[in-house]
Amino acid sequence: MERQPEGANPGGSTLEDAIRARLKRVDSGNYARNSKFVLTDFAEFVRDRGVHELESVTETDCRRYAQDLADRVDADELAASSANTYYDIVRAWLAWCVRDARIPENPAEKLRATEELPEDQGDSDRQYWSADVRDRLLAHMDKVVDEANDAGDRLAQLEVHRDRALVYMLAYSGARGAEIVRDPDDDDRNGICWSDVDVDAGVVDVLGKTRERQEVSILEPARTRLERYKRLLDPPESWPVFMTFHPPNLYSHVREAADGCVDTELRADGPMAVMRDRGTDPRAISVQSTRNLMQKHCETADVDIDGEYLKPHGGRRGLGHELYGEQAELAQEMLRHQDIGTTHESYREVRAADRKQQAEDVLFGDEK
Repeated sequence: MERQPEGANPGGSTLEDAIRARLKRVDSGNYARNSKFVLTDFAEFVRDRGVHELESVTETDCRRYAQDLADRVDADELAASSANTYYDIVRAWLAWCVRDARIPENPAEKLRATEELPEDQGDSDRQYWSADVRDRLLAHMDKVVDEANDAGDRLAQLEVHRDRALVYMLAYSGARGAEIVRDPDDDDRNGICWSDVDVDAGVVDVLGKTRERQEVSILEPARTRLERYKRLLDPPESWPVFMTFHPPNLYSHVREAADGCVDTELRADGPMAVMRDRGTDPRAISVQSTRNLMQKHCETADVDIDGEYLKPHGGRRGLGHELYGEQAELAQEMLRHQDIGTTHESYREVRAADRKQQAEDVLFGDEK
């Protein structure tokens, strides 16, 4: 009779059994610590999916974990390189479990499981707005608003005030785009409403990446633009902050929401007035619409980063980059990272540059 491997359970290994057995055979201290952290993370993830036994881990579980890692990269909680390292540690553990006769095959090796991993392109996939390009874009947004104020087209005026408030929010709040505008792929993300915003205090309540309500600070440049936009719009508290002003969308939305014919009212008063009279809430602009307006304004302002328009998430990264250089803990608070280690990981290039400067000061300070 074949002897069972140490720590194995003839009736099936629990995840914890298999992790402990693997860690006992890992020599390197750093690798052992990293493996324990990552494998515990993976075990918690699949347990939430109802998986407790090693042999119950499937290709689909591994694919979902890869997708979760990709989501964390998008949320700036992990670098793409770290996400791939996490998955490699899980894959290596499961390969060891195959060699140790605990499972017949490695579900993490399947192409279907691995194809959702984020591509590691170094820092090229982590655009952040530098202070220079940010300031140029914001100056352009102020100019566009001034021009619209002089033109007298009410709807166009509201639209550019909205665009400016949104761009300033992306630059000076640390909010993710999907936290403040509508995400068509998520029924719970319909855009922040005015009732979520305390304009005087400069605070907005959002549904965070963790799906918990979180308070986001709106720094003064963004708060003042948001205040001016609100004063011009004079919205009901239930209206989305970044609502659509596209006329066809407004008209179709009013007609869909009305119980009866509203064409006469629409012709006489327009969709904005009809929505107010009928208590109809407009729709927020979408994540894709936000990308489109960013691309449009960047082209008009002749602003780019390595030939690309300023992407919405780059504002959050740029703010964190500036704050991290002065105070890491403040960057952590503004970006709402749960752990300071996430902040360090997100801005590791800042730490490397600081170390370079400090080392050069020590070694060559007198020669400069």
